Amino acid sequence: MRVKVQPGRTAATRRGARLAAVLGLGLWTASVALARGDAEDRIKKAREAARANAESPEGQIWKRDNSFATDRLMMLVLNRCLPDDPGDIPTAFPVYVRLSRAGGAKEILTELDPTLEKCMTDVARDLPFPEAPRDDYWIHLNMAAPL
Repeated sequence: MRVKVQPGRTAATRRGARLAAVLGLGLWTASVALARGDAEDRIKKAREAARANAESPEGQIWKRDNSFATDRLMMLVLNRCLPDDPGDIPTAFPVYVRLSRAGGAKEILTELDPTLEKCMTDVARDLPFPEAPRDDYWIHLNMAAPL
């Protein structure tokens, strides 16, 4: 990496400029790694909560009664958020949805592009999902992108 230093600057100034550039790059790299780790941790927690909900007696009843409606709504969400050319999006991927008791989609997490995840969350907030057994009720759906 080259650092431009104005003529007449001392070697100490050039070293300081290089050190500042290296430290800045290091801080940026660390922040990206922390954000990625935070996203992975959130997905892991959502996966565990969705699994526990699905295995509970009330979760089995909820899934039996609501999976068709939920799948249809999520296909609408996915179709509105997929780019015209999906490119690297796999044909099947997991989606975790946090529902409110009243049936509002509060959050959607995926292991894909954060932009797709944000779009899906924004679109899903406008749709009436089935009422959940309680607030912060995580469900797991397997989505298939129409490639």
